[in-house]
Amino acid sequence: MPVRGTKSIAPLACSVVVAAMGLHGAEMVAHLELSAPGTDWEVKGREAVLADVEVDGKVQQQLMLYAGARRHKYSLFLGDLSGENHTVRVKGKGIVEHGISLAPAEPYTAFAPVLFERKNAIGKFTDIPLVTYVEKLTENGQQILQYTVIFSNEDGGTSTRSLMARWGRTTDIEYVYRAYLKADGSLDKAIIQSRGHQDIEFKGPFWGTHPMLMPVTDNNMVAGEGPSAVRYQPAPFLADLSKASREAVMDANPITWLVMTSELVRENKLRAYGEERGETISDPRNYLYIEANVQPGKAAIAFVVLHKNGQYYYSHKGRTRDSIERSGWVRSTIELPPGTTAGDLKSINPLCVYWPKSPSDVSCGPTEIKALFFLTKDKLPGPPFQLPLGNN
Repeated sequence: MPVRGTKSIAPLACSVVVAAMGLHGAEMVAHLELSAPGTDWEVKGREAVLADVEVDGKVQQQLMLYAGARRHKYSLFLGDLSGENHTVRVKGKGIVEHGISLAPAEPYTAFAPVLFERKNAIGKFTDIPLVTYVEKLTENGQQILQYTVIFSNEDGGTSTRSLMARWGRTTDIEYVYRAYLKADGSLDKAIIQSRGHQDIEFKGPFWGTHPMLMPVTDNNMVAGEGPSAVRYQPAPFLADLSKASREAVMDANPITWLVMTSELVRENKLRAYGEERGETISDPRNYLYIEANVQPGKAAIAFVVLHKNGQYYYSHKGRTRDSIERSGWVRSTIELPPGTTAGDLKSINPLCVYWPKSPSDVSCGPTEIKALFFLTKDKLPGPPFQLPLGNN
């Protein structure tokens, strides 16, 4: 059962303490409900508190309080805490504790990756891991646990503009580790996604059963080449994406949208609406977000929406390479005039886009548009809505 902390901490205090009593030989997770008044991921020089997490008096990992002054629950795995009582202490200037507990971890936590911060990102408050989720998959009858990390951005790789058109967000969502399990639940083999998006077998290092990984490219491909000075251990949660896109995990963790937008502002990756400035985008709150299931076949898909002002707006803005060529559940966005609401839109349609490699007689398969939404003024997902399909 959870073991709770005994008191709240006033602003500018430096630690919170809990004790795990009578818990023997079990993987443990700490749930830390904290805030850091005066910090804001958008503001240079006040981005966040990077706290140390001590277990039994020794620093085990770090915690980035990316939610700033907002009250937020951060969940961390602590490894196997065998034996008697254990003390967990979070040390960082200006932390306010709202609630804290320890609990036994779910079995799938045993293979969750330790993530060292990319060495060229340390101290820059960029490309940090926000969420780790795990999917239960099978391959030739063998169970696989696939761990995916949502990073706040990527400093290299796909352009910001293309990320919005083709992926519907500017976070970086990367599977980092696959654990292939034996029948008894132990590890058979491990695969990581490394440089050049190559799947390679992982032989270590491990911390117990946890792979020790570090992003080694600016688009967050990983290798076992750590450590670095900052170590994260976000506790994974289980996700079923059979009927949703990977970006639905962000919707379930809405703070990721706020951090995404704030990092874009701070890194000067935004432009004014109506301008064209390299690979930049306008304020993410100007975009219509689209969750859809697509079957483009040998072509690609874009989306077009009809505004009540009589204008059509396109997700790819006529750039073929910013259309979506993959099948299944996807996200996309359409940039719209600032202040646009659902009531300003008349209809939406998928658009079949022909790439140079597409046969001339190809046609796209059916498209299901599941939901649409805007970000609110607070940079969080607004209520989902639907639009009729038009003849556009």
